[in-house]
Amino acid sequence: MRVIIGGIPGVGKTTVLNALTSKGFRVENYGDSMLRVAVSLNYAANRDELRKLPLWKQKEVQRLAAESLSKFESVIVDTHFCVQTDGGYLPGLPPYVLEILKPDLFISIEADPLEIFERRKKDTNRRRDNDSLEKIRQHMEINRGYGINYSAMTGSPFLIVMNENDRVAEATLKIEAVLKPSTGDK
Repeated sequence: MRVIIGGIPGVGKTTVLNALTSKGFRVENYGDSMLRVAVSLNYAANRDELRKLPLWKQKEVQRLAAESLSKFESVIVDTHFCVQTDGGYLPGLPPYVLEILKPDLFISIEADPLEIFERRKKDTNRRRDNDSLEKIRQHMEINRGYGINYSAMTGSPFLIVMNENDRVAEATLKIEAVLKPSTGDK
């Protein structure tokens, strides 16, 4: 099963994905895959350079990264459904990427906007935007909209998993239950 998991910064996506990795699930970060491709083609040495590539090179890198991820029959792809830029929100998974990946399921990891706001303030390890509660709420709604759109484009289900403070285990179990459904009669 190929699953794509997205969530806005501060929602706890990395924490949930680390928990899934520790349970034996294969998790691949789409951005890391893109960087590996860009480095192998001598297009970029880091993510900053990757973002500054001409659009045609970025699309080539996206396509090649998707092709490398599509070789896994069972994988969770860690990505952003949309990317917030100064010029608006960009799709994280353009149609040509979805056609290559052929995902079976989309999962949006979400949290209460106030919790996200507080998490971002406490997280000194990452450079986070100082968005207002309203901006966080808007970004999460737009992210969800992109995920629903991808679901409609591919015919694959869309699931929302809440990652509330101190409840990572619950979020992880909900995802695990979908990925490893019980085989018993009910």
